[in-house]
Amino acid sequence: MIHPTDLQRRRRRCRPIVERLAKAPRASATDCNTCGSQQRAVLATGDRYGLPVRTALCLECGLVYLVEPLTPESYADFYASGCYREVTGQFSRRRRLLRQIRAGQLGYAERVFHFLAPYLPPAADAPLLDIGASTGLVADLFRQRLGFTPVLLDPAANEIDQPETRGMQRIAASFETWQPDRRFELILLCRTVEHLQDLRGALQKVRELLTPDGIFFCDVADFLEVCRLEGPPEAVSRIDHCFWLTQETARYLFRRLGFEVVAIDGAAPFEQVGFALRRGEADPAARLPRGWIDAQVRRLRETGADWMAVGRRAVDPLDWLRRRSYRFKKLLS
Repeated sequence: MIHPTDLQRRRRRCRPIVERLAKAPRASATDCNTCGSQQRAVLATGDRYGLPVRTALCLECGLVYLVEPLTPESYADFYASGCYREVTGQFSRRRRLLRQIRAGQLGYAERVFHFLAPYLPPAADAPLLDIGASTGLVADLFRQRLGFTPVLLDPAANEIDQPETRGMQRIAASFETWQPDRRFELILLCRTVEHLQDLRGALQKVRELLTPDGIFFCDVADFLEVCRLEGPPEAVSRIDHCFWLTQETARYLFRRLGFEVVAIDGAAPFEQVGFALRRGEADPAARLPRGWIDAQVRRLRETGADWMAVGRRAVDPLDWLRRRSYRFKKLLS
């Protein structure tokens, strides 16, 4: 868990970038993106970087969302300019190079492949779409082992324009603005759903682009579990995550929008959960019980209270030394 004092230090490092981002045009979310409700609980008034932006939880469907996200144009510049990598690097005090990002994706790519492989026939040049493809490593694994023909889509041109992605179609654009001309046997949305700017519209578009027997993979960072591990919403929310789901809210969202859950990746790290999905019948009336949503609001408030209590206590000296030693090792690596 991020100590409150540590969060303040991280925010100070991010302040020059946050001052630039604060000038970027904003949108305003008056209704929930997925169910249209205006009923919400405000969970935080600032994000982890220190940017003033409210995070809310819909009291009808449980979706967690930014109330004042950037405009689509501002997000396009945020990713294309490298500001996204810059602010995340300052927050973690570790600016990761693209080769390090790629190396870190190796184990993830293997896990996603082995989870999905039983549901995929030999592809023989079948089209694959990787949304938010980054360095293309996941899609490339399906190309090498099953013969898929990948299309890599990412708003950051410098991430997909790599020697390793040659031979695959590369498109520098957001999914919301891209206009495809075909359907796909496999669509990947890996560690990306939180970055979508129109969650409902994007998932409806995925369903339209999926062949009748195709598979859609989507994994989510479970907001409740991330808060349990890192701290309350103000320490977890971030301007680059327009939406957050949980294992429960994701399943209901998929049902409402016409996806059938084929399998859930229970072997993923506990704060993540992956879904293999097929096209199914939409159920617009699918809703979580109101009691469940109220209980999660209470749980998040209690997390915040516990976190503030930790902040009133001095950090244990040994723990402080361990953290410093760990950071020093990271800087040397």
